[in-house]
Amino acid sequence: MILTFFSQNDIIFSVLLDTEKGESKMESNLIHSKLKMKGKNVEWLANEMTAYGQPISASTIYKKLKGEVVFKASDIKLISQLLDLNNEEIMTIFFSELVSKKTHISVERIVMNEKKY
Repeated sequence: MILTFFSQNDIIFSVLLDTEKGESKMESNLIHSKLKMKGKNVEWLANEMTAYGQPISASTIYKKLKGEVVFKASDIKLISQLLDLNNEEIMTIFFSELVSKKTHISVERIVMNEKKY
């Protein structure tokens, strides 16, 4: 079990996942769609993430999109900001299995003192 915390617009999501490495379910096609809508690609995403202090290669992003490597909470947060994802899109893309099962997800509003992207 993995407890993942991430912040989006001063909201903390706490999600209990019951998956093992490489088993996380996500809607990677929606990431590709969002990138295309912005006229961007995975290489752009890797460059932007690196520029914001999270060094990552396009190859690693592709592995994460295929489920071979799990996205870290910091990856989800930054990708969400770079692609202007709303809370519903975040849950649908990165936690599709939980959303489809209507799993309870705790959401609390707090003020974060952390770096804004």
